[in-house]
Amino acid sequence: MAQARRFIFLDVLRGLAALWMIQVHVLNVLLDPALRTGWFFDGLNISNGFVAPTFIFCAGSGLWIALSRKGEKFRHLTPELLDYLRRLSYILFWSYMLHVPFFSLDRTLYEPVENILPWLQIDVLQTIVYSSLAVLVVHALSRNLRTATWICGALAVVIMTGTAFVWLAGPIWWLPRPLSIMISPLPDSPFPLLPWSCYLFAGVFVTGIFMTSTDQRRLAMRMAIGSVLLTVVIFAIRNLPPMLPWDAIWWKTSPGLHLFRICGTVLGMSLLYLVEDRLQHSKVARGLQVIGNESLFIYISHLLIVYGSMGAIIRAATGLSYMGYGGVAIVYVIITLPLLGIMWWWHGFKRERPDLARRMLAVQVLWMILTFLLLPDDFDLVRMLLG
Repeated sequence: MAQARRFIFLDVLRGLAALWMIQVHVLNVLLDPALRTGWFFDGLNISNGFVAPTFIFCAGSGLWIALSRKGEKFRHLTPELLDYLRRLSYILFWSYMLHVPFFSLDRTLYEPVENILPWLQIDVLQTIVYSSLAVLVVHALSRNLRTATWICGALAVVIMTGTAFVWLAGPIWWLPRPLSIMISPLPDSPFPLLPWSCYLFAGVFVTGIFMTSTDQRRLAMRMAIGSVLLTVVIFAIRNLPPMLPWDAIWWKTSPGLHLFRICGTVLGMSLLYLVEDRLQHSKVARGLQVIGNESLFIYISHLLIVYGSMGAIIRAATGLSYMGYGGVAIVYVIITLPLLGIMWWWHGFKRERPDLARRMLAVQVLWMILTFLLLPDDFDLVRMLLG
């Protein structure tokens, strides 16, 4: 059973993913389209593809650890379960508010249905919440964490291999539109439950196997070496016959792609575990641990900035719509450093005054709801700020 302590190597992994995630989104918004070719961009783009899987995988890791400590309480309607569901509800609330097509009920009521459907699209946070609920159900039905761990591993494999078949069957034709959006790729959802939930199930499985090992250091070394070797095998056999259903969409969903990304995450997890003793005494690692603990804050805050008013403000200030890599790096620093400062304050405030922090979050949710209900349809924050 997992000990009641923070596992710094997992927090650091999540912290690194959170910092890289800001870069991904700033790059996506600002990089000049003419620069989105060549070996450097391709390599950067492949590395960016590990961010969301790592983020989701770490959520699965955290859930397994929570179940190892509170699993019996999570099977009943206990305060511990209610507290966990409250946190999932908060995440789910923000996941949909970040994608509201029009932040005004006044306008939403008059828009055609096809313009409202994007509100139902599935992103990383929704995938984490719905997949976590599925794991809770599996755990409750199996009544055994070890069994639940292996079921989650099986689910990950089924989703990796089966998503292509589901997509080829055209969910839009046999599912209600709100449900088909949840499992269909763009233009429906950027991170649909199929296949992205496989990373959370994989996180539960891998963490369960690792945490229950009698020799974690030896297993970590084997996992690191195995991840590298499996990656080599994946790309060595990728173009070999026979033809498979996912060959044409390999970089969108395929067992090889998902295993490749899981291998990258497991490699990072294993290497960080092997140096965990050093991490315990490293100020940088401690800082990354705090970022990992506050990854939800980083996730929400940077999206509000990057996909909110950032582009309009930059265009108004510089006259530029796109930038080179240097400009992207400067904007990344300008966004990240203040966010980290606010994050550190919030982290300390929650620790010192947890009850007040919870009340502030409740007020935040209420304010968001009231703002949505009351804002007129022609409200424009950038126009208001810049005159």
